[in-house]
Amino acid sequence: MNAAVAEKFEQFEWLTRGITAKSPNFEPTVRGTGEQPLNYEDRLGAIASMETQLEKSVTAVIIFGEKSEIDYRLVQSHLAAILKTNAMLDGRREPEKIKISELADLVARMVMDFSLNPELEANFTKQGRLYYAGIRSWQMTLRAYDGTWKQYETLMVIALESAIDSAAKAIEKYRKKTLSASKK
Repeated sequence: MNAAVAEKFEQFEWLTRGITAKSPNFEPTVRGTGEQPLNYEDRLGAIASMETQLEKSVTAVIIFGEKSEIDYRLVQSHLAAILKTNAMLDGRREPEKIKISELADLVARMVMDFSLNPELEANFTKQGRLYYAGIRSWQMTLRAYDGTWKQYETLMVIALESAIDSAAKAIEKYRKKTLSASKK
């Protein structure tokens, strides 16, 4: 994993440690003071402190992966709405061999998977990305996708990366606040 990817998900690592009630706690504690160490409830409070449902859902998908299917679908539908709304505003007509709603869902899933698992990027060509998404060459050519629909994928990436960044900042803020409160 490269440094940029590690930095992107650094704050989420804190949440993954001790996220369940039975997880061991490795946080430093002072013996004999009667203070309680940070537990999973403190960490889940970081998710609750986030401003938008999108940030909360992105965090759940990063932490729990496929186990958080409802959150995955929420993020996917949010991203798909970006493509559908902007294409409509731009006056784009529906592709001939794939419905725009299906295209939006497939591109949203691709954006999520490639953003949350950056190793995929190195293993797929542009045409391979479309194949990974489920868009076959008989449904849409790479040239047609790049010329018309790629711009909406870029908007989806920006929206997802922004949500990840906002969630990471919320985690960092909550973590600092919680740690400083536990030291008092």
